[in-house]
Amino acid sequence: MKLHSAANLVDVSTEWPDSFSQESRDSHPHRRHKPKKREHFPHNQDPETEDCLVDSEDDVQVSSPNGIQFCSRSEAICAELLQRYVPHFELQNGLTFQVPIGRDQRGNVLAVDFLVDGVLFEYHPARLFKNRRRFGDFLNKQEYRAYTQMYHSLRREQREFFQEAMRARVTRNYYAKRRAILDQHPTYRRMELVVATTPEEFYALILKRFGKNVPRSVERFMAIFEELRSSLPA
Repeated sequence: MKLHSAANLVDVSTEWPDSFSQESRDSHPHRRHKPKKREHFPHNQDPETEDCLVDSEDDVQVSSPNGIQFCSRSEAICAELLQRYVPHFELQNGLTFQVPIGRDQRGNVLAVDFLVDGVLFEYHPARLFKNRRRFGDFLNKQEYRAYTQMYHSLRREQREFFQEAMRARVTRNYYAKRRAILDQHPTYRRMELVVATTPEEFYALILKRFGKNVPRSVERFMAIFEELRSSLPA
């Protein structure tokens, strides 16, 4: 199955160092770590979902007027735009939204964000930062430490390119992990999985494919996306 967007980039060969500084073990170059929060799910869902844990400033839980809980502002915006532009799409918990696909080793529910016209869709910006429960989208602690070690060893002008390469790498990691879970599921193993890491990718890969009367330009779409973002609770 084809891997979309950033995950199609050619991997950059990086020589990971064998030793790691204390700075690289304990810090991320840009983000402060926020404590995890639990999502409050409706009565018909499990009390904790691995995919609905606060990781960044965008991951602020938002409630819709009909009581549906979103893990982040971006997820709520995607839901609104899907309902606005995709014919006959209805947000139904467990069916077209937060579709359960299995459990992790701790028993937490794993879910895909949306099911759109038979295609599983996730909006998942690449995570290059750790929190108390996981090391971003890196495969393990060692890979995360190697990333931070390399980042701090580079000159400022080299860091942007390096981070773009790492975003492509962790996007591939995330997609491969999700695809492996889906391939074991009796219902979803034959379904296509699309992962969008930015609003622009959501527009190109999902809305233009399934939507009707969508904004004609990505610039107009981004204006609508930001208008919705500013209207949500801080």
